[in-house]
Amino acid sequence: MAILSDGYGLEYVMDYKNGKIKKGLGIGIKPLDEVLRYKQGQMVMVSGFPNVGKTYFLMWYLLCHSLINNLKWVIWSGENTPEQLKIGLIQMITQSKLENLNEGNIKTLLQKIDYYFKFVDNTKLYTAQELLNIFNKTDADGCLIDPFTGLNSDRGGRVSQFDRNYLFCNTVREFCNKTKKTVYINTHPISEAARRVYKDGHPLAPYVMAPKSSDVEGGMSFVNRTDDFITIHRITNHPTLWNNTFVHVQKVKNTMTGGGITPLDEPITFEYTYNTFTCGGVNPIKDLING
Repeated sequence: MAILSDGYGLEYVMDYKNGKIKKGLGIGIKPLDEVLRYKQGQMVMVSGFPNVGKTYFLMWYLLCHSLINNLKWVIWSGENTPEQLKIGLIQMITQSKLENLNEGNIKTLLQKIDYYFKFVDNTKLYTAQELLNIFNKTDADGCLIDPFTGLNSDRGGRVSQFDRNYLFCNTVREFCNKTKKTVYINTHPISEAARRVYKDGHPLAPYVMAPKSSDVEGGMSFVNRTDDFITIHRITNHPTLWNNTFVHVQKVKNTMTGGGITPLDEPITFEYTYNTFTCGGVNPIKDLING
């Protein structure tokens, strides 16, 4: 029956009143956990310019959740091979280059990675529905589509690209609602955003600004339908900040279960050192391994 009965939601309302509703999961970095949390059944968009390290940062973030919160993931990456991603995960765990590790350590680490991460064969292209069907057959808690523009889409008929984007978002939304799996979707901003620089007088002038959520390729259909919207930015040509990754959280639909918006010009800053990320000197993976 489509119409919910009278009184539906009373238990949730009372649980929220009494502080029993659990917040999403964090990774132990306070500034990030205050604005960004893993929640079941969420649709999360991640935007950023090419070559700023979106995929690498996302894999690190998912790895933190695996080691801390025992979450499992299924990954489809059209721009990075599973082998490349596994090497990256090994180096994040060890804070060491692969060539400095012995074969025994590598095999042990690959077993750990294979427990938490499954990878979809990227030698062929998939439609969104085909990929979601694959995701649904796994026991993963969350999924990564990397990037959205790498998916096949039906170009027939008279449907506009804007409508196709809405259809994609609605399809993913229904998948999240039914399976309770969280889907992260990597994408890019429009070309115009790359021409927007900080104005004279700003400490970062004349470098390229972080793109806004409304700059996402495909338009506001993505911003409108997603639960959380994250922008990952790096100023690759800056002489001293080139290895800093800036995380802007631009939308959190449900703040009752944690999360919020980063203030304008106040992103969460990560330093990239030893093949991994630290924030304010904190690296959850390093603390786990050394602890």
